[in-house]
This record gives sequence, structure tokens and C-alpha cells, in this order.
Amino acid sequence: MKPFLLSKLLLSLLIGLLLLRSDALQAVRASGTRVQATPSVEVRWNAPTADRVAPPSSATPHAPPAASTAPSSTDPFASVYIVTSRDTWQGIRGLAREAVAEHDSTGQPLVIAETRADRLGAISDHVHVNERRCGGYFAFPTRAQAETFVQADRAKQAMAKSMLAGYTLDNHDTVNRWLPQVQEQRLYATIRHLSGYRNRYFASTHGRTSAEWIRDHWQSLAAGREDVTTELFTACANCGTQPSVILTIRGSDLPHEVVVLGAHLDSINGSNPYDPEQHAPGADDDASGIATLTETLRIALADGWQPRRTVKFMGYAAEEVGLRGSHAIAQSFRAGGVNVVSVLQVDMTNYKSGAVTDMKLISDYSNTELKAFFVTLFDTYLAPRGLTRGSVACGYACSDHASWTHAGYPAAMMFEAGDPNGSFRYIHTPYDTLATMGESAQHSVKFAQFALAYLGETAKTRGKVTGGPAQVLAMP
Repeated sequence: MKPFLLSKLLLSLLIGLLLLRSDALQAVRASGTRVQATPSVEVRWNAPTADRVAPPSSATPHAPPAASTAPSSTDPFASVYIVTSRDTWQGIRGLAREAVAEHDSTGQPLVIAETRADRLGAISDHVHVNERRCGGYFAFPTRAQAETFVQADRAKQAMAKSMLAGYTLDNHDTVNRWLPQVQEQRLYATIRHLSGYRNRYFASTHGRTSAEWIRDHWQSLAAGREDVTTELFTACANCGTQPSVILTIRGSDLPHEVVVLGAHLDSINGSNPYDPEQHAPGADDDASGIATLTETLRIALADGWQPRRTVKFMGYAAEEVGLRGSHAIAQSFRAGGVNVVSVLQVDMTNYKSGAVTDMKLISDYSNTELKAFFVTLFDTYLAPRGLTRGSVACGYACSDHASWTHAGYPAAMMFEAGDPNGSFRYIHTPYDTLATMGESAQHSVKFAQFALAYLGETAKTRGKVTGGPAQVLAMP
């Protein structure tokens, strides 16, 4: 009898397991997961992500990553349509499907493909780990919007567009007065504050709170000047809860010519990209860029500087998930006929290790004359300080300057030195902290000096506004 009872018990257990598996499959189907094979594309929605970098032996993140949970306000299985280069597409074929070949206005081979919202982190991770760069794609909620984006591309025009004749080096007094005023401890304090948020992810409450703090901090630097305004730019349909931040200094005699300085304010953890409580301090990527803009703004406003051209400092939302914030702003400006005459992008400014140059000019997807102007600025103001420069190709859609280039505006970017193997290896991880950058913001000092030179020589100086120095918002 015992063998019979044992066999009966095993059979019952087997039937129970089969029923449980059937229930689980039905739950997956009910959740909306869609797996649709396409003859020309290999589809593996559950492909593994790229290998993560090992944590540094001497660094401990501020807090362990939280358990993964999808935000209730968005659907992790929602379709997202990305525009990327054909080369990048070859590496992410298992994470996207229904690819359609396209070209931008320069002839660059592109691909429009469908993926899922929760796969964007893995796509970004592939670009970082395998292509050793950031970004790599634009993201849209519908295929029609992605197709319209490609058809409206003005990159060829933007790269060849002539700069204004007034872009000469004739504002030495202003720039030379500013450069020695850059303070490493102020840059450090801003990076520390921003990297102290759990994350600055575009779909989290932290993403909005940190953006509001940047708005308030920048506003405090203006000390009530009537020609300075701040705003939260919310006209981005796919930027989640996160607004972009724009501070405007109105130009005096050339107010309709606009100079832009931008950096992105969001952060992401590539290992846990869809969790609103992910641990993503983003100290280098890109708290360092926001800190660079903040110190540049502080010095100019404390000096009582009044520009001839209108200047806009921008903190872009949702860069890490497809350049969404900068794209929305650039398209809004294009539709409104705003005359943007020059754009500087600062994305990662605080890492250098080994025998490398101090700064790298991004050589592709940028305006030709503006790049030459950047070289002249560097050689005039930074080279005499013993700094060195190089150049590097960044690839398609690697940072927010690509949004401006696509919209037909002249844009260019200076990038951090990195190390002999490339850029900072701990971006998009819990270890992108000041601790892994030597508890220093010294390398961002040179970028603030470059941004000041750019600001002074593009917007020019009309005069000074009377009054005391700009206030500084306390940073706990």
C-alpha cells in the first residue's frame, strides 16, 4: 500500500504544479505582454542586459538599491518607438522589433523600431557598455511621431549653418575677470546635493523634486533682477513627472538672438531602470553638468553682468530615456520661430584619470563653425592655464545637443577627459558618486571656466546691473 500511496501523492503534486503554471501563463497574457514575431527581425523580449561593471572596492553607495516595482502611473509594457543608428540597432536587435530603415538629412542610416518602456534601460546600458558612450536614441510614444521626427530632420542644415559675424573674441575684460572666480567647493556642494537624492529619474517623485530645487536655486542667484526669469518647462508629453528648468537673462540690445547653455538633470540606474525608487545618484552623469551651469550662472549674476543677447540656462528632463526634454524644448522653439544662435551642451564634466587631455570636443552631429569657435575659445582662455584638449566622436543622439542639431540650430559639446579606456565607467550605476571621483569637483572647474568664456564671448557684455551680489540658496 505504501508504494501506491506514494505514487498517488507524487501524481497529485505534479497535477498541482501544472495547474499553477497554467495560472501563471494566463496572468502573463492578461498583463498585456505582447510577443509578435517578425520575419526580418529576431525578437527576444527577455534578452539579458549587458554585463554590469563591478563595484569599486573602496566605494560604498549611499543606500542599497530598492526592490524593483513598476510605477503605477505608467505601463512597463507600453510600446516605445526609438530612432537610432543602424550600428546601434545591430547590437539591440533582441530588445526591439519591427525595424524600419530610414536616413536623416545627412544620409546617416537610421532605424525606427518598437521596444517596451522597461527595455530602454537595457538599450542605454548596451550603448554605454559596448559602444562606450551615452544616449544613442530618441524615444517617442507612437511610430507616427518617430516617423515625423525623421522626416523633419534638419541636421544637415544645422551642421553647416554659418555663425553670426559678431562671434569674435572681443570680450576679454569680462571673461578674464570671471575665470579666477570659479570655486571648486561650490561645484562640489551642488554635485553633493543633487547626488543625494535617491534618484532624479524622470518618472519618479525625486525627478520632479530635484528639478524644482534647481529652479529655486537658480532663481535665488538672480537676487530679484527684473531681467531674469525662471520657469518649469512642462510641455513635454512623454517626460513623466519631470519638468525641464529654464532660466532666462533678457538681452539688452539683441534680445531676439538667443544663446543656450544646457545640461540634463535626470539620472538612471541601468540595472534597475524602471523602478521609481532605483538608486541612481548620477554625480557625474549629470549632476556635474548642472553644477557647471550653476557656477557659471552664479559668477555672471554676482558680477551684475548684463548681456547683449538673451541667454537661457537649461536643465533638461528625461535625457536618459531618449533625449525627451531637450527635444521638446528645441521643437517648441522651432515652432515658435525662436532665433537660437548658439548652443553649448555640458554632459559629464568631473572625471579624469591617467594620461588624457583635460577636455574633449565632440566632433560629430555638431555645427562646424561653432566647433572651430570652441577650439578658439579653449586656446585663448584655457590653454594659457596649462590645460589641454582633444576630440572624440560621440555617435548618434549621444546627448542633448543632438536635439538642437536635429531642429536646425547650431550646437556643440565639450566632454570630460575620462580615462585611456573612455568615459567614467560607473555612470548608470549606484557608484556614480563623488566618492568614486576622489571626493572632488576639481575637474568641473575647467568646464565652468570654458562655459564662462563661451557665455561672455557669445552673449557679449552690454553693461552691469547695479545692486549687491547674487544670493545663494542654502544647500542642506
